[in-house]
Amino acid sequence: MDVTSALASADPGATIYATAPHAPSSDAMVCAQGEIASAGFAYLLEVAVAEDVLSVWSSWRDGRQPTREQAANAIIYFAQQDAYQPVE
Repeated sequence: MDVTSALASADPGATIYATAPHAPSSDAMVCAQGEIASAGFAYLLEVAVAEDVLSVWSSWRDGRQPTREQAANAIIYFAQQDAYQPVE
């Protein structure tokens, strides 16, 4: 969840890596283009795509801002389903 709060200041060309299984509590890291993730971390999503996921999450929910956990869940959902998280 810490990575979700750092997205605004991250390079849009960077990539998010996380430990499996992917969950809001998973360890995660953001790597700049060309950087290699630490052992045990697997590709999750590009920062630019994650920012788009959160923008769609907010727009589908009348402009609400997601909590860190909601943001992490939306990003993980997109990474696993290749679709935006539906409104419940």
